[in-house]
Amino acid sequence: MDNLGEIKKNLEREGAEGFLVTNEINIRYISGFTGSDSVLLLTPGNDYLFTDFRYVEQAQQDNPKIKIVEKKTSLLNSICEKIKKLKIKKLLVESFYISIDQFNEIKQKVNNIHMIATKGIIENYRKQKTKDELKKIQKAIEIAEKAYASIQNKIKYGVTEKDIADILEYELRILGAEKSSFDIICAVGKHASKPHAHPATTRVQRGDTVLIDWGSRFQYYNSDLTRLKTMDKISSKFRKIYQIVLDAQSLAIDCIRPGIKAKKIDAVARNYIKKKGFGEFFGHGLGHGIGQEVHEGPYINKKNNEILKEGMVFTVEPGIYIPEWGGVRIEDLVLVTQTGCEVLSKLPKKLSDININ
Repeated sequence: MDNLGEIKKNLEREGAEGFLVTNEINIRYISGFTGSDSVLLLTPGNDYLFTDFRYVEQAQQDNPKIKIVEKKTSLLNSICEKIKKLKIKKLLVESFYISIDQFNEIKQKVNNIHMIATKGIIENYRKQKTKDELKKIQKAIEIAEKAYASIQNKIKYGVTEKDIADILEYELRILGAEKSSFDIICAVGKHASKPHAHPATTRVQRGDTVLIDWGSRFQYYNSDLTRLKTMDKISSKFRKIYQIVLDAQSLAIDCIRPGIKAKKIDAVARNYIKKKGFGEFFGHGLGHGIGQEVHEGPYINKKNNEILKEGMVFTVEPGIYIPEWGGVRIEDLVLVTQTGCEVLSKLPKKLSDININ
């Protein structure tokens, strides 16, 4: 893993002899290990993956350089024995991902151990994608877009939200996705006023809009997109609101570049929607990073002072949600480039593109 050396420098900075990584995604990011129920111990010399019999062969294949420690009793016992053998006295741990029980057990079993709670060390490196990671994200986008295009003739009057979501899930897998990035959101008509509406038995009727939020996972990397379709003549209210959301997204994307604060991007879209009279109906952040997790840093919201850097990938998804009327959200994935940005998703989204009949 390209950033392993940089991550290990945190040991030197903290004067520690080990870093215990307990988050499954962080373990996979560092080691390439694709199993579960495992813990990774980084040291200035060797790195140790603690797992059980089920994953030993897989771990050796995923990363031949790593030292595999097969647990014989409990996973934590094996870890404590190794910590004692290596004479580790100062240990970094992931505060978000180590349980109180685990923390206390290490304290009890390893005399004079000093554990330092850290957060975000590995996640900060995950924010900027490598070329290999970008290829996987782009493939996840391609699969999602092809699957969406393939179901357009199946969105008909009388089908339910769940029907549409199930068909789309099937198409994603047929086209090469491991699975959906998340439970597909399909919201018809008034149901779209709920940003994370759960597909139900609501049927598509004449005059409805159909909002679909979906993504695919490819080699552990995800995509996340949202598009709408209209089933009949577009109402003047829908036309107005859709164009506001589309313009807000375009304005936000236009100002994405290295060096700008995340909250500035959010403010551009939010202020535009507010100026048009719909500010109270846009209640979530503008976007979120994506990679091995669907939601990861950087978070594009009104509170985040983080400076954007080249290689970051995140969603830009403004929305307007009006109870008892419906909702509009348009979502694309954007890469921060050396001089600006690139929109990675390519599905059409102009008003003239979204009518299904």
